[in-house]
Amino acid sequence: MCALPVLPDTYWQRIASITDESKDDVQSSQARRRLFSESFDAFMANPLTGVGAGEFKDWNPLQRTEAWHESHNVWLQVGAELGIFGLAAFLFLVFRAFYSVFRTRRLLRRDPSEILDAHSAAMAASLTGWLVCAFFASVAYNWTFYYLLALAAAPREILRSSIVASFSAARVRRTATAKSVFRSNMPVMSTAKVRV
Repeated sequence: MCALPVLPDTYWQRIASITDESKDDVQSSQARRRLFSESFDAFMANPLTGVGAGEFKDWNPLQRTEAWHESHNVWLQVGAELGIFGLAAFLFLVFRAFYSVFRTRRLLRRDPSEILDAHSAAMAASLTGWLVCAFFASVAYNWTFYYLLALAAAPREILRSSIVASFSAARVRRTATAKSVFRSNMPVMSTAKVRV
C-alpha cells in the first residue's frame, strides 16, 4: 500500500486497460481472446490426445494469428495439449487438492491441532489463489500446483494416522479393561477333587 503513490503512470494505464479496451496500447486483451479461441480450436481438432504436452505454442503456426504463444489459461492449455483424458486427469488432481483441504478441516474437528489448522487454512488460500491465476496463465506444468497438492494432502494423512492410532489405543485399553472386569467377576475354580 505504501508503494502505490510511487508506481509509474504506465502501471495505472495498464490497470485501467483491464476494464477499458481503448486504453490497451499493446492489445493484450484481444491477443488473449485470440489465444483462447486458438486453444479451443486445437482442442476440437485433437479432442482425445491433444497436440502434445508443451506443444500448443508450436501447433499450426502458419494458420494462427498468435503463433508461438502459450494459451494463457490452464484449462485450455491442458485441454489443447493433452486432450479430454488429460484434462479429466488434471481436473481430478485439482479436485483432490481441494478435497484434501476439506477433509483436513473435517478431521481437525475430531483431533484439533493448532499448527495443522493454520496450515490447512493457508493451503485453502494458496489453492484458491492458484485457481484464480490458472484462468490467466499457462501454469499446468509448473511445480507450484503439484507442490500445493502434496502440501494439501500431507496434513490429512497425518491426522488420519493420528486418529487411527488413538482409536487403536483406546480399543486396546477397552479390551484390557473388559478382560480384567470379566476375570474379576468369574468364580474361582477349586482344583480339589470332589468325592461323591
